[in-house]
Amino acid sequence: HTRAIMDITVTITTVNRADHLAAGLQALAEQDFPKSDFEIIVADNGSIDHTKEVCDKFAAQFENFTFIYDARPGQLIGWHRALEIAQGDITCFIDDDVCPEPSWLSGIHEAYQNPEVGLATGPIKLEFDTPPPDWLNHLTLGDPGAQTLPAFGLLDCGNEVREIPGNFVWGSNFTVRKSCLEEVHGFHPGAMSSQLLKFCGDAEIHVGRSVEALGYEVLYHPQASVRHHISSNRVTLEAIKAKFITAGHARSFQTLRQMGGPYELPGEEEFRQIALRYFRDPEQAPAELFQIIENGLTEGIATHLQSFAEDMAFRDWVLHDNFLDLDKCYVHPELLKDNTNTNEADWRSGQ
Repeated sequence: HTRAIMDITVTITTVNRADHLAAGLQALAEQDFPKSDFEIIVADNGSIDHTKEVCDKFAAQFENFTFIYDARPGQLIGWHRALEIAQGDITCFIDDDVCPEPSWLSGIHEAYQNPEVGLATGPIKLEFDTPPPDWLNHLTLGDPGAQTLPAFGLLDCGNEVREIPGNFVWGSNFTVRKSCLEEVHGFHPGAMSSQLLKFCGDAEIHVGRSVEALGYEVLYHPQASVRHHISSNRVTLEAIKAKFITAGHARSFQTLRQMGGPYELPGEEEFRQIALRYFRDPEQAPAELFQIIENGLTEGIATHLQSFAEDMAFRDWVLHDNFLDLDKCYVHPELLKDNTNTNEADWRSGQ
């Protein structure tokens, strides 16, 4: 086998969701793409369920399969541990509750035939355990063919290959040239367990914006499609508030890095304006939903700013210049405790 124009690395970060992981691995085993031209890396972030058994079972179905275990908290660990050993010129990162369609890798391969393309994604369809609540419609922006639901990662940019903004390449279907990812110093902190939510950052959005800023094209390819499973406990009003607290942390993280230090807490009207952007038609939305989202953002930003002011080690975490060296950035005492995550609901609460 001669090396293809490019090979692909697919990384799945996971914790305590063995059954969902199995469904995703099965979907990858059914790709209409040569098995010799891609590798799978499963990065286990401290599972105590049967994740390892699932991986052992699936390893035989792939020509190139690697399992990594590192229980230090946060998705960043799996992303960057995998990046250190990734063989592919193209690196793909998907969540453990995602099932790629059979054409996914073929679509990605095609997208990167143009050397000007630095990032690519495709449709992200949502699969709910139970019929989603009506209020979700108020957070769904645009119409089919040009539609997003940022709170849950729905992405539909139609049936044609097209350029899109870098901040539309989301974690459930994230692909990037390895060289580009290294050039922007990797990901910023992503999903964390609930007791460590303040350590969240702007994750893959940082990569999307930074690679686009380098002048690379960002491509949406309709074949590079995935299905994202949404469990019932993620579409409660309580879960929505947690999601927007985390969105507040990510927003504050980004602002602190831009400013190089503290900024003034936004006023009530400014928070209202931020919340309005998440709604299709804010006037029609239930007042309670709007209030929950506004409160979540306010709490997230305020508590993040407070931690930054009071905790020097946290300040160092937020302003760290390069998260690729995990040992150098994982020094905060709270990140070094045994935080083995036993509650699977925590893992995606902020995504």
